[in-house]
Amino acid sequence: MSVSNEKLENLLDENQPSKVVSLLKKYNGTDGETLFLYGEAERMLGNFEPAIKIYERAAKYAKTPELKIEILLALAASERTLGRAESAYQAALAARVLADSLEFEEHSVYALQEMAMAMRAYGALDESMDMLNEVLAYYTEKKDYSGMSFILWAKGGIFRLKGQFVESKEMFKRAAANAKKAVDKISLAYAYCGLAGVSRICAEVENCVKYYKMAEVIFKNTEDTFGKAYTNCGMANGLRQLGKYNEAWKKYIEADKLYSQIGDKVDLGFVKWGKADVLKKKGKLKEALVELWAAKEFFASSDEKRGQILTEISIAQTLYALGQKEDAVKIYDAAVAAAKKEGLNTYLEIYT
Repeated sequence: MSVSNEKLENLLDENQPSKVVSLLKKYNGTDGETLFLYGEAERMLGNFEPAIKIYERAAKYAKTPELKIEILLALAASERTLGRAESAYQAALAARVLADSLEFEEHSVYALQEMAMAMRAYGALDESMDMLNEVLAYYTEKKDYSGMSFILWAKGGIFRLKGQFVESKEMFKRAAANAKKAVDKISLAYAYCGLAGVSRICAEVENCVKYYKMAEVIFKNTEDTFGKAYTNCGMANGLRQLGKYNEAWKKYIEADKLYSQIGDKVDLGFVKWGKADVLKKKGKLKEALVELWAAKEFFASSDEKRGQILTEISIAQTLYALGQKEDAVKIYDAAVAAAKKEGLNTYLEIYT
């Protein structure tokens, strides 16, 4: 390979991961740092499964503990995005233990951040919030505005799940403000997505679509496939709530294509759930049920409790409408019980 790791890092800093992938596609060497940068490029493109395989190769050849920690953290982030919270937590914990043993404070904080995000994905919201607050204090002291934006975004998501919508909006607004200070457009786009999502739950649907459009403008000029898919799916949800079913359907189809491209089964589950709701509104119950069974299958291999519960509730409603009362009631009661056990309010969000 003729290109240096420094050049590869510069390309990643310039948000050109596809160039890195192109340069390293046929790389069969054993340089741990090169492999790590290859994995980072795939992750930035939203190709999480390929990234994980490359990180695992990189870990075998990591020559320094710093690099080993960075690989573990990247693995944790990738596993979390794919809905595998337990695997994400274990990778982050291993990074934390190694960082603490070497007294690498910064790496230890990053590891705690990933542990918190895994706990958040798993539904341990209070524990996650405590960890995130600790990380936020560190970023605030360092005046790391990008880091602060990310943590505030994560906290906004927790408040949303807890049904504390005023606090959720405040966190997302602060996340956006810090992203602007950092001149971090990607973080700003995700802050807008956070505001869009909580606006939708609060039935402020026009604001929802507005914020997703603001995020869409940013993602349009990036190679962030996940961000583009996320925005399409979210906007589809908003358009669906506005009763613009045909427009929503087109957005779901685009999200389906993009999530399929990167192998994100969890978010494909949310796309199928949304498509089913459009079909239900159009009176196509049997077609809706097909989408819901597909959503259930996608969620089954993940730790995404909210998606699992939303799907079960929608299946119950559809079966009830089809005259299968006993099955519907049984499924619905089990879904509500699961939501209460997890401390989620999903069963109250059926209007969305």
